[in-house]
Amino acid sequence: MSDTRSQRRGRFIVSGVGRFRTFAWVGAIALGAGLAAYLARPAGRTALDVKRSSFRTTPDGVAAFARGLERFGRPTAARFTPLADADPVPGALVLLSPDVVPSPVEVHAVLERVRRGGTLVYAPRLFPAISSALRITPLMDSLGIAFRVPRPGDLEDPEWATHSLTDGLPEPAAPRRALRRLTSRELGERSVSPVQSLLTVGRDRDRRWTGAGLMPFGEGHIIVLSDAEPLSNGRIADDPLAFVVMRAVLTHTTPADTIFFAEFHQGIRGYENTARRWAGFAFGTARGRTLLQLLLAAFLALACAGLRFGAPTTAAAPQDLERKSPLEHVSALGDLYEKARARRTAALLLLARLARSARRPPPRDVAEARALIRELEARRGEQPALARIQRGLRADPVDLTMVAAGIDDHLGRRAES
Repeated sequence: MSDTRSQRRGRFIVSGVGRFRTFAWVGAIALGAGLAAYLARPAGRTALDVKRSSFRTTPDGVAAFARGLERFGRPTAARFTPLADADPVPGALVLLSPDVVPSPVEVHAVLERVRRGGTLVYAPRLFPAISSALRITPLMDSLGIAFRVPRPGDLEDPEWATHSLTDGLPEPAAPRRALRRLTSRELGERSVSPVQSLLTVGRDRDRRWTGAGLMPFGEGHIIVLSDAEPLSNGRIADDPLAFVVMRAVLTHTTPADTIFFAEFHQGIRGYENTARRWAGFAFGTARGRTLLQLLLAAFLALACAGLRFGAPTTAAAPQDLERKSPLEHVSALGDLYEKARARRTAALLLLARLARSARRPPPRDVAEARALIRELEARRGEQPALARIQRGLRADPVDLTMVAAGIDDHLGRRAES
């Protein structure tokens, strides 16, 4: 009994070692994948695209501008829907270098809201065309502005215009581009609101270009910038134009107004949770796909190596953890036959061993058993062991002890010979 328990305990130890090795491999692969994902994660300062988003804290984003407005008592929020056929257009909107150009329907909606007393901070996105002309978006066309194709001296000598928003500021920095008013030929018969220049550039004093301006529009105002770079996180602390824009926003809004940043037009459709960011990294980037393929290859190699993830056992262990030994099993089986009074069946099962030694099929009844014994006597002559088996079979009830002893004696003698 103790030997059987020792063997069982040894099997459990071996199984535990194999299971530990399997989980060790899985843990090593998962740890390696996590480390590779951490090292390959997109760095905050290496964004390949430029988005003037209030969510971005990288140098190209405008998160600092949004936080600055909040510190001056103007709550800010993100808008993830278009400006038409969605939520109502807010009273204060920031639209900086949009990736998604507002449609004519959106332009009409936002200008109607500004006309009723709203405020818009707008910096057009530069779309260089094949020709020397620059693309004019629907909103630029409605405001009567276009980009100036820069010529030598056009972006030099920046100067503040005389205005209350520019009082007491240091010398401005030169913008990267300038705006011009559309010509009468470009406007046709349309009339547009005048632009009050806040920042002008150009060597020609008789024809200077606009770097930033304030446009009264109905009961509202539009703050127009030739470039959103001064409001970016990388420039806002050093460029005085950012203070001009912030002054203008604070002047033409109230503490009850919420200033919305048009994140929809930056290509952002909503907040992303951790799972979506990981999914975007794993399926939407080259490094993520490479890492995912390497991870799948590692698990495939693990599966091909034949390592099993745990033994196929039930979740709940059986109550009789101490299993019976072969001797106990035979004793229990004998007791079962004894209770069922199936001595003849038990005797035939015992004779199956004798039939195998003679290369004969097991006997199915007493007649076949006696025929088997007669065949063995014909081969080797009469033997006391075979006679004991016959006496045991003729007994009433069958003497199983005599039958078993006769079988053991006969097979033992045969082995010695």
